Amino acid sequence: MTLLEHCRTVRSQIESRNALRVAHKEAEAFRNRAEELKQARDQIAAELERLIVLRDKGVAVVKPPIPSTARENLSEFSNRLATDTPDTGKEFGRLKRAVDKVAKEVTNAKSKALESVSRDLPAIEESFLRQVEQIPGYVEQVANIRQRRDALLRNLDLQSMNAQSLADFLDKRDQLRDLADHLKPDEFPKEVLEFFRATRQGGATLEKFTSVVSEWLEQRGQLKNVRVTMIQR
Repeated sequence: MTLLEHCRTVRSQIESRNALRVAHKEAEAFRNRAEELKQARDQIAAELERLIVLRDKGVAVVKPPIPSTARENLSEFSNRLATDTPDTGKEFGRLKRAVDKVAKEVTNAKSKALESVSRDLPAIEESFLRQVEQIPGYVEQVANIRQRRDALLRNLDLQSMNAQSLADFLDKRDQLRDLADHLKPDEFPKEVLEFFRATRQGGATLEKFTSVVSEWLEQRGQLKNVRVTMIQR
C-alpha cells in the first residue's frame, strides 16, 4: 500500500468514525426527547386515572382539557421526523410545551378535586363520641367508628395517592360516613346523655330520670334495664 492509499484509508476511517459519533449524538438527543415525552405522558395518564376514580366516586371534577394543540404539534413533529432533515428542535419544543400544558391542567383539575375531598371528610367530634359511648349498646359501635376514623386520617396525603389507593380511601370514607350517620346528635337528647353520664359516675338521681329519658329508653327496649335503688343518707 502506497502512502497515498494509506492516507486515503485513514481519512475514510476518520470520516466513518465522525459519522458514527454524529449519529450517536443524534440518537442520544432523540432518546432524551423521547424520555421527556414519556414522563409527561405517564404523568397525564396517572392524573387521568385519579380523575376517573374521583368522578366515579361522586366527586365534582373539572372537565380535563382537550389536547387539540398537542395533537397538532405531535403530527407536525412526526412528519418532520419522516424527512431527511435532522433538525427538529423547533417542532419538538412546540410539542413539549403543549404536552406540559396539558399535564399542568390535568394536575390542577385533580388537585382541585382532592381539595374538595379534604373539605368533605366525615366530621366526627371526639367529644360527641365520648358522650355516646356512655350509653349501653353503643360502646362497640363508637369504638368501631373511632378506630376507622383514626385509621382513615392517619398520615393522610391525598396528593400522593395513586388511583387504586385513592379509590380505597374514598370507599372507606363513605363507609365511615354511613356509620357516623347512625349517630346523629338528634338521636341523643341532652337529658339522655346527662342521665347516662351520671350512671357512669356512681348513679343517676331520680331527677335525671325525666320523661324524655324514659320515653327514649322505652323506644329502644332499654327501659327494662333501669333499676331504682334507695340509699340511706
